[in-house]
Amino acid sequence: MPLLDAGWWRQWRQHVEPAAVILAGVLAVITVGVVIHSHATRDDTPAAAPATVAPTDDQVPIPLPSPSPSPSMTPIDSIVVERVPVAATVDLDSEGTADWVHWGEQGRFSLERDRGGNFAILEGTPGEPRQRHTASPERFTWTGGEPMASSSGVASGIRTCGDGNGFTLSAPATTASRTLKLYVGAINARGSLRLQLSTGGEAYTDLFTGRGDSMATTAYVVSYRASETGKISIKWITDAAFDEDCGGVALQAATLS
Repeated sequence: MPLLDAGWWRQWRQHVEPAAVILAGVLAVITVGVVIHSHATRDDTPAAAPATVAPTDDQVPIPLPSPSPSPSMTPIDSIVVERVPVAATVDLDSEGTADWVHWGEQGRFSLERDRGGNFAILEGTPGEPRQRHTASPERFTWTGGEPMASSSGVASGIRTCGDGNGFTLSAPATTASRTLKLYVGAINARGSLRLQLSTGGEAYTDLFTGRGDSMATTAYVVSYRASETGKISIKWITDAAFDEDCGGVALQAATLS
């Protein structure tokens, strides 16, 4: 076989060497791709779940505590009282949404009351002495009443004389909060207010004094509720009379809402 001359060999290398470099590059790229794919496949494989171990006889299950029920609010007997000045004009119908009563406009034993109040506010057995008065510095108005349907403003009420004499009232009490407002007065006397729920709790007492021949007046705002259905009792009594002629307490009106 004839030997290849040097020129031919040189031309062959010039053509083959670049092709060899390109082939080596292609093989390197393929190798890197295979390695990356291998790692990606291995990383995406989910971890095997831990083996479940069956409980042994020595293991005792611990029960979870059941949620405690919310404590219920137990109704309580409550009386809260505020003594306030009386407005120049008192609209009994708008204030007494449940019931209202006015005393004495038509006589010493008369009661003018809310036609739709269902006799919620009640007076106890009237005692003596008992007189009608027109000495209140305030005026009381109403509509929807009976036996007197309406009033544009009266100053009347009832009064008593002497130590220990006065008036007793009552109103219904439930677990819902209610407000009773009492319009009272005193002429030459010290009056004693006593409130008590029939369902229990402490009694509330207060003293109010009026000196001189003119009537001193005040309003008691009584907010109350009971532990069960019952009633609230009110006593407005002459604790001390300063006038032997006729010192005592007076009662004009009451509202319930």
